[in-house]
Amino acid sequence: MPRFVRFLLSGGSAAAAEYLVFIALQSALGSAWLVLSQSTSFVCGFVVSFLMNRHWVFRSQGSWRSELARYGALAAINLMLGNLAMLLLVDHLHLHVLLAKFVVMGMIAAWNYLIFSRLVFKPTTGA
Repeated sequence: MPRFVRFLLSGGSAAAAEYLVFIALQSALGSAWLVLSQSTSFVCGFVVSFLMNRHWVFRSQGSWRSELARYGALAAINLMLGNLAMLLLVDHLHLHVLLAKFVVMGMIAAWNYLIFSRLVFKPTTGA
């Protein structure tokens, strides 16, 4: 299976985990806790994404600690931009929170593949 297809499947799994946690938290806490729901669900997606990307998508042989540090730095940027985008989409553009979450996840995923493949994971040859 081509690496890009594995990336899409991995990303879909992480996105599903993140989105389901977001829905559950929004249902339980309400929209007043938007940033907490966004941040907590993002961390859940982060864990799924890191593990699947490292072991299955890029089949990395690099140091997991250094990869986690680079991945975590990118995730921190993604989280800050994601929270800002959520607030803008919901508070200023009045988009429904579930639709806004979907849009934000798509925006972040659009540029992660290139960054992961070039800066985060050290793939095995021929992966």
